[in-house]
Amino acid sequence: MLSDDVVIDLSRVVADREALRRLSSAVARRLGVLPIMLSDEFLYVVMSDDEDYLSLSQVETLVGMPVKVLRAKSPADVQVYIKKYYPESTGDLAGTPLGLLEEIVLRAMLSRSSDIHFDLEQDTGYIRLRVDGLMRVDQTLSLDNMSELVSAVKVSSGLNIAEHRIPQDGQLTLMVAGDEISMRVATIPTLYGEKMTLRILATENTLAELAELDMLGMSDAHLRLLLSTLDNAHGVILLSGPTGSGKTTTLYAALRHLKRAGTLHILSIEDPVEIPLNGINQVRIDSDRVDFNRALRSTLRHDPDVIMIGEIRDAETADIAIKSSLTGHLVLSTLHANDSVGVVTRLLNLGVAPELVNSALRLVIAQRLVRTPCKHCVKFDSPSDSDREFFGWVDDVNIRVPRAVGCQLCNNTGYAGRLGLYEMVKVDRNIRELVRHNANEDAISNYIFNERTIPTLKLDGIEKIKKGLTTPEEVRRVTFLGDTK
Repeated sequence: MLSDDVVIDLSRVVADREALRRLSSAVARRLGVLPIMLSDEFLYVVMSDDEDYLSLSQVETLVGMPVKVLRAKSPADVQVYIKKYYPESTGDLAGTPLGLLEEIVLRAMLSRSSDIHFDLEQDTGYIRLRVDGLMRVDQTLSLDNMSELVSAVKVSSGLNIAEHRIPQDGQLTLMVAGDEISMRVATIPTLYGEKMTLRILATENTLAELAELDMLGMSDAHLRLLLSTLDNAHGVILLSGPTGSGKTTTLYAALRHLKRAGTLHILSIEDPVEIPLNGINQVRIDSDRVDFNRALRSTLRHDPDVIMIGEIRDAETADIAIKSSLTGHLVLSTLHANDSVGVVTRLLNLGVAPELVNSALRLVIAQRLVRTPCKHCVKFDSPSDSDREFFGWVDDVNIRVPRAVGCQLCNNTGYAGRLGLYEMVKVDRNIRELVRHNANEDAISNYIFNERTIPTLKLDGIEKIKKGLTTPEEVRRVTFLGDTK
């Protein structure tokens, strides 16, 4: 049972379906009451006025059971979320595949999902959501309903409804609960039928909570280093990390910081444009007409101060990006590598001359995303023997670490939200000397992490565990190279 002093952050919890069904849309809107979760004894709600005892009494009469009121972190948000969970009637769409799609997308948005997967097995269809980086089943559908849903999406996104044998890609925009939601659509044939994935494209509004660099989870030292490097008039800043590690979010936060002064001309080259940003000229790559390299060469003729390249994918893009920085531009981009040291060697492997790397490269960042424990159910206890050995806590008898438990407010996952782990390396004179002498990755790594003692991803994770910001399990999950450093 939840205690009476629980404060609910509506942006971090997902209301339970069964709880929502206890009140009609009209009653919830009229009384300003949002059901959050249901137990055997109580219906838990948040209210726009948590001292409105008359409305509370009416709710108890309507649902036929005791109601407990939880305080909302922001009472003004209650009406906003009531309208999201109880949207206006879909009218003619009610009971149709598009009506079902709107319900699924709404649920995904409220769950903070990045992707919606329509998966098929022999006799069942599954709607799965990727929440905080991990997949979870949201609901099951019959194969007939799934087929109708896929067909409706294909029609709405301009795909060939009659083609089931080859992959297709498109884009779809829906109005859901008053918000315009854009999604990338991808289909692929599988053994049991056509699988579809919808990637929810973020907007400035949906990423408002991550609008600033200081909201991403960087330590004070990392934040100062990044800000000081962004203040340079030229040079290259490169981010690395696997797909889904938050690189794009960090890049956009950096662009928001740079555009604030209003004195810089900022251009981005992206495939696709993930987030529309006011005040920045964003170029969308069309592989049939304009590739990265042609767009980048053209960009230089428009007198930019800052260039953001979505990803350095090949030797030509790397060469142009490096040379652009040498002509007075600040260049931000991403490069696939396992860690910060790997970024340097990856550039060299792409054929960029060592002297150009030394002249241009200013800062290398490796990052991962870890889930943060749900504050409503997190517990603190002693680390396991395995954790003590992995994190170097063998002799620390007093340390307490957070553990994910799981409750209805976090869908029994034990987690709500994510933050970044960072590894930042400022390129100094000694690193340039190592590059100039063709030192191998181990030699560069030894200097960076042993001589300069720059914190690794694993060490950044350890500090966040000690602060209660994430769990040992999460850090171990994403720092798969941590054992070697």
